[in-house]
Amino acid sequence: AKMRAHPLFPCVALLLLQEVLNRRLFSTVRETKRLTYDANFHLTSFETIMGGWYLVTVTAKPELAVAALEACEETLQAARSWDKISRDNLRSAQFELISKHQGAMQTNKHWVDMMAGLQLDEIPGKDLRSIEDFTDVVQAVEVEDVQRMLECLDTDKGKAWTCIGVSGVPSG
Repeated sequence: AKMRAHPLFPCVALLLLQEVLNRRLFSTVRETKRLTYDANFHLTSFETIMGGWYLVTVTAKPELAVAALEACEETLQAARSWDKISRDNLRSAQFELISKHQGAMQTNKHWVDMMAGLQLDEIPGKDLRSIEDFTDVVQAVEVEDVQRMLECLDTDKGKAWTCIGVSGVPSG
């Protein structure tokens, strides 16, 4: 509960949610239903501005695009309702996020990104704790925290904007 007050907590909880949903989409839409080559879920700016968006992208054959879109919508709805985030989902996401972070800490780019804005008053709560406490904050997030974050996203069918784009030259 102490870590919930940490300025990094909302960002980390959203990163974990993103990781869980990426795994769910990949597992359902690609591996189980075999509708796509790839499926990704990305959250943007929710932790820094009042608003933001999420983006789900899939790479599929044009004739499977509508079915892939529907499978993505169903997967997001399931995670909010009958197939909620489990402790195993969270533990896997935590391990993945910490592993990515530890690998990235070996690069100058990651250090520069982590330190960007540390001295700006316009970024409240960003200080050295954002670097020092990252792993502890990741490990402190609980299933209920990630599930609450998910429930704040409007994933209801018909409320989210959807688009199917086809690249390349149509045959025929």
